[in-house]
Amino acid sequence: MIGLDKRLLFSFDWLWFLALLGLAGAGALAIWSTTSGTGLNSYFDRQMIYIGGSLVVFFALLCFDYRFFSDKLVIIYIVMMVAMCLVPVIGHGVRGNIRWLQLGPVAIQPSEFAKIVAILALAKYYSGIDSDYLKFKEFAMSAAIFFVPAGMVLLHGDLGTAMIFVPVFATMSLMAGVRRRYVITALLVAIIAVPLGWPLLRGYQKERIETAFNPYKDPHGGGYQSIQSMIAIGSGQFKGKGLGQGSQGNLGFLPARHTDFVFSVLAEEIGFIGSITILALYLFVLSRLFITVCEARDKLGAMIVSGFAAMIFGHIVINIGMVIGMLPITGIPLPFISAGGSSLIACFIAMGISMSVRMRRYVN
Repeated sequence: MIGLDKRLLFSFDWLWFLALLGLAGAGALAIWSTTSGTGLNSYFDRQMIYIGGSLVVFFALLCFDYRFFSDKLVIIYIVMMVAMCLVPVIGHGVRGNIRWLQLGPVAIQPSEFAKIVAILALAKYYSGIDSDYLKFKEFAMSAAIFFVPAGMVLLHGDLGTAMIFVPVFATMSLMAGVRRRYVITALLVAIIAVPLGWPLLRGYQKERIETAFNPYKDPHGGGYQSIQSMIAIGSGQFKGKGLGQGSQGNLGFLPARHTDFVFSVLAEEIGFIGSITILALYLFVLSRLFITVCEARDKLGAMIVSGFAAMIFGHIVINIGMVIGMLPITGIPLPFISAGGSSLIACFIAMGISMSVRMRRYVN
């Protein structure tokens, strides 16, 4: 169903939208601050284009009833799987990780959109189950629907993105009604899989996990990035050094300062006050998602928004956890802030569909 009833305009949540703009604006400022006057200065221009494109997509999605996507889900899921299969064949990447498809001048990371499609598919499946608890067959089917794309993401060498699928699946399954024995079984499988999966990890992935717990073990190698990140965060103190005045970011000591470690740059330049403001904006967005889940008019809408909320929350926890040295470095972008078009557009797609659920919560 396409179209936007004028009555729906009154349901548009401007505070939610402004919070998203604030996060995207903070990211643009951080990217400008760390890349201005360097060979990376084109990142800011591209990020502004990505923000503009993301906003177009966001508002376009508001014209669609969120049930429209569930009706077309089989086609969308197939297209997503084809794109994921093409990545190892014609894709490109760095450090042996093939993650991007080149479409003319634009490089797309299908794994970012695979999360969106997987959430929509799982929400569609769970919304069709009327019982209070999932049967084993239903639980197994849901795991197959969700973790097939997750497995393909892992095969692409993108461990960080693959990790996000776990809390999303857990959240949506708990909402659908998981029996205690299934939860215990899943935990046991995870415990067993950790040691069995260790030999399957690549060398740099093992190095990241080891140095996460002791970065000073290899301060000039695997632990360098974590150490520089913690220095940047600590040096910002209460008020920060000011935009463009951070030494770790502007002098190039901190790698990936405009992508995965952009929060370190913000902490150094806008300090504790600015960092808390960023976290408050995230908290506000998550609270709006939670309220939308509670007020959704049907199970499908509630499932979709809960999945997107878990995805955003997982990204925030893992990204900030790694920049403060509490978690391994996994290459997870910070939602709405890190440089990169695929991640930004995927996040705004999630918010556009979620806003569509909220705007139509009282529509019969």
